[in-house]
Amino acid sequence: MEITVKRRTWFLGWLIPLSIKFNRKTIGSVGGFHTKTMEIPEESGTLTYNQPLDKTDRIGVKDGDVVLIKETMLSKIVNIFVLIATIFTISYNVNTLRTGYFYQSEMLGTIGMFYLIIFVTFIVFSFFFNSYKFVKED
Repeated sequence: MEITVKRRTWFLGWLIPLSIKFNRKTIGSVGGFHTKTMEIPEESGTLTYNQPLDKTDRIGVKDGDVVLIKETMLSKIVNIFVLIATIFTISYNVNTLRTGYFYQSEMLGTIGMFYLIIFVTFIVFSFFFNSYKFVKED
């Protein structure tokens, strides 16, 4: 008996593989944009995932099901935020290396604090909402 698990996640989903559990027992893990066929010990049961700092999603599966792991809207927003923050940080550091001077702007400090507050808020929200959801494919 087996199921197929497909993971289709954005930027942050590539970094940490998800541990997949069937009826509370780990049956494998799947990384970003990977597809794995996993053996299940019973005909049907509950599929969950395990990831630090995240609430898990559950779905009932049976032998032969194809399950897709997708990101929730909260996770997509966090991905966009991290991408923007990374571009901001790289451009700031490249300018500093190129010119030898730091930006002399109060606005940049304000933007940095704004990003920090939003980042901490998203981390707190991740304790109460799941980042990924299971969807059965036909």
